Formats: sequence, structure tokens, C-alpha cells
Amino acid sequence: MILIDALYINKGGGAVLLQYLIEKILEHPQKDNFFFLLDPRFDKPAQLKGNFAVIPNKMSDRIKFYKSTAKNYSLVFCFANTPPPIKLKVPAYTYFHNQKILEAPSRKFERKYLKLYLKYLVTKWYNANTDYYIVQTKHMVEELTNVGLKDLAHCLTIPFYDNKKYTGTSPAFDSRTKNEFVFISNPSPQKNYPTLLDTWEYLLEQGHTPVLHVTIDNTGPVFIEKVDALNVRGAKIVNHVYVDPKDLYFNCPYLIFPSIMESFGLPLIEAADSGMKVLASDLTYVYDVIEPSLVFKPFDKVSMANAVIKAMNTDLPYPKVITRNEVDKLVELLVTKQISTGKYP
Repeated sequence: MILIDALYINKGGGAVLLQYLIEKILEHPQKDNFFFLLDPRFDKPAQLKGNFAVIPNKMSDRIKFYKSTAKNYSLVFCFANTPPPIKLKVPAYTYFHNQKILEAPSRKFERKYLKLYLKYLVTKWYNANTDYYIVQTKHMVEELTNVGLKDLAHCLTIPFYDNKKYTGTSPAFDSRTKNEFVFISNPSPQKNYPTLLDTWEYLLEQGHTPVLHVTIDNTGPVFIEKVDALNVRGAKIVNHVYVDPKDLYFNCPYLIFPSIMESFGLPLIEAADSGMKVLASDLTYVYDVIEPSLVFKPFDKVSMANAVIKAMNTDLPYPKVITRNEVDKLVELLVTKQISTGKYP
């Protein structure tokens, strides 16, 4: 039996990838050889019937689960940054997707990084319990090796995402509503909403009123207040709170992506697959997955505003997706402990 431990995955990009991975596993001939450990808040697929457990997402409950079931597994794949809580006698892989945790050691004295630093210490404490880390991009390998969790030989880059979700059915670019920009993201600090909203204020002051679509929930009350204040002054910012990304990806011409840190940057790929043109931060994580249409300095509202104005007045190139979907390689690794490019102990 192969354990997929996704206990701490419940929303956001991690949940999207987990849903896709589960779907692909359930298509595999060995699907009955998988068992899933899930977070109570995760919206599990209806196809899962009996081959899963839902337990409280507490470390004490996780340890208890492992101690009582470890003998049942031939391989363990942890999907949420944290290696197994006990040393196993079988191969163990950990999917690492949170770059903020890896940044925390160098910023541990900053209050906003305290919780992340504690998560890093937990990961470090259990680090010896995983044989390999699996990541989506080369820059995440660099981050892992920089903090000394593993060496290059024990970091595997296997990107995966649903590459058929948006391709082939999107409307033509010229048929979309002009001068509309989209940023679908929660208001976490790394998403850089302050600079984005400052940019739309600057654009308003310069006489430009492009439409901006955002998804700011109640965890970002300061940003909601600023959106409302800017709209009173004449800006055009639509806060959907939550929306199916497809609705905006297919109707708007531009994705604007001001995030300063991403382990993968899935929306960049989804937007490119949807036929959008992409304006993004001039940072490494962007170039790991796409060639953007245009870049800007992420903390410079004038640079970002100039990119928006250029998009509205010139014919930008379409972005190109650089990364490949290797979900089949990942599932093959879990089933056989080897992938087509070579054998992994």
C-alpha cells in the first residue's frame, strides 16, 4: 500500500494540485494500492470510496496515525512540506511547495516570520525521515539546498499540473473585453496587494481607469477598504472574493501577477493556457514556468503602471509555457520507485 499523506492541504494552489494528483492516481491500474490521509477541510473527490482517512490536522494525531499504520505501507509520499513524523523502513518522499518556510531561517527575528520559522524547525526536525524532496521548479531546489535540508542528489524536480484544463477552448484574444486585468489570489503578504492597489491609484491619478479583477476575502480587510475608497474616487476594481478562474481567464485579456514569491506560479501557466497575455514580476519563479508577455519591478508602482499602460496601447506577445506536466512520471515513481530518466533507491 502507498500512503499519500496530504494532511495539511485544504485550500489554494496546493488543494488544486492535490485534486488533480488524486484524479490521475485513480486512473492508474494500481489505484487500489493507494491510501490517502486527508485534512478535514479538504474537499475530497467523490471518487474516493473507502481508501482514505480524515483525521484532525494536529501533529499529535499524525504521529498516532503513523505509529498505528506504518507497517501497512511500501512507500510514503507526504504532500505538504512536512516529512513523516517517524523514521520508516520504506522509501519516503516529501513534496515541498512553500518557499516562505525556506525563507524563514534568514528572517526569523521578524514577527511575521515567527510562525513560518516554527514550521521550518518542524521540517528540519523530521528532515532525516524523508529520503527525497520533490519540487516543481529549479529555484525551489536551490532554496532547499541553500538551507541545507538536502543536497542536489536528494531533490527531484517533477512539475505537474492539469495542462488540459484551459487549453483548446478559450475565446480569441481580440474578442475579449478590452483593458481588463485579472489577479486571482488570496491577500497573503507575498502576493503583493499593497503595490498592486497603489499602482491602480497611481493609474487613476494619471487619468487611466483600466478594470482590475481581484479576489480579496475577509482575511484582507485593509485591502477591501482601499478598493472601496479607490472605487469611490473613480477607479474600476471588482472584488469577486471568490470566482471560478475560468470565468475571468476566458473573458479578460490580461493577467497581472505582482507576487514576490511563488514555489510554482500555477496561475501564470493557467493564464497562458487560457489565451491571456501575462504581465508579471521580474523574478526567477516566473521564468521557471513561462516566458511572460511583459515584466515589471514588483515593488515599483510606476514600473507596474507603465507595464499596464503599454499593454493597453501596444500588441504584446503571447506568453510561452516553459514547464511541462510530468504527473505521469510522478505517479510512476510512487508505484515503481523508479522513473523513466533513471532509478531512485
